Amino acid sequence: MTAPAILVLTTVHTPDDTRIRERLVRSLEEIGRVTYATRVPGPSDMSGLSWARLPGGRIRRNLAALMLLVRGKWDIAILHDPETIPAGVLARLTRRAVVVFDVHEDLPAQIAYKDWVPAPLAGMFRGIARGLYRLAERFLVLTLAEPGYDRLFDKSHPVFPNFPRSSSFPAPLESGDGSAVYVGDITRARGLEDALEATARSGIRFVAVGRGEETLVEAMTSRARDLNAELELTGPVSNPEALKRMSVASVGLSPLRDEANYRHSLPTKTLEYLAMGIPVVASDLPGTRAVLEGLDAVWLVPPGDIDAMASAFVQAVRPEVKRTAVEQVTELRTRFRWPEDEVRAFYSALAGQRGIPAPN
Repeated sequence: MTAPAILVLTTVHTPDDTRIRERLVRSLEEIGRVTYATRVPGPSDMSGLSWARLPGGRIRRNLAALMLLVRGKWDIAILHDPETIPAGVLARLTRRAVVVFDVHEDLPAQIAYKDWVPAPLAGMFRGIARGLYRLAERFLVLTLAEPGYDRLFDKSHPVFPNFPRSSSFPAPLESGDGSAVYVGDITRARGLEDALEATARSGIRFVAVGRGEETLVEAMTSRARDLNAELELTGPVSNPEALKRMSVASVGLSPLRDEANYRHSLPTKTLEYLAMGIPVVASDLPGTRAVLEGLDAVWLVPPGDIDAMASAFVQAVRPEVKRTAVEQVTELRTRFRWPEDEVRAFYSALAGQRGIPAPN
């Protein structure tokens, strides 16, 4: 059987998005010829794939995505952004090809926190978001990043949990450098300002790895000067560089605030920290607690409680805690792993379904 041509497309996510580039695409490289379509400048690592550029602003990128979906030579297309669902449905109906929508966000819940949504129109936009998901379920194949997303749909769909692809992780270090690290987008809703205050109170250097809102980066930099705090904001970096920066830390942070979009989701970064042998301090939210409660080298603190967070940092950076975290790495890498074999088997089976009617 000829290796399928697979199009993986995102108009919104960063080209180095961990779930898309480091988990899904790298798994699919083993079974097909992958074209990865993203915004400019594209992924930092082009190995194993062809890159299709989606240039310009958001509208132009979506028009380019539409043309690629309708005219491109591919057997399976995998979408990651709700705004591309209509284009995916059009491609599905006109080409009778397999189109997958990978759900890794609760868009209706996110609407309340989108800066571009006027508060009086939030209800209308939530309705549009729910409509897009209904459209996707009617015409596309769905996969979910978390079992909790099942509540957004009428039927059950395959779940490929957003666990680390730790086969690519380096061996854990026996000791840390005394810093607290955060890896991910730097936003207010993710509690980065709270983390800065807490690390300053506990006298711990804070390293934030990822892209940030410009105004927030400026505010945090100014606040760090006022607090005489040690703060390093790396900006966006490649996945290998993020792993390198993470690996030397003494504690990993997930300081999410208690907001609807985060309440029942698992912040995957917490499992990445643990898989690297790094103790974790995380906000005590139901989705986080369901997975992390009972694990060693983990502190769950009330969201936004800076005193509790600072106290947890002081305990988590102790050398004996680091040793405990390292000792459980093998078990956790086995228990919480990206399901590579299952993903490959699923998409291999889909490759033979070109031409079948759309789902009912």
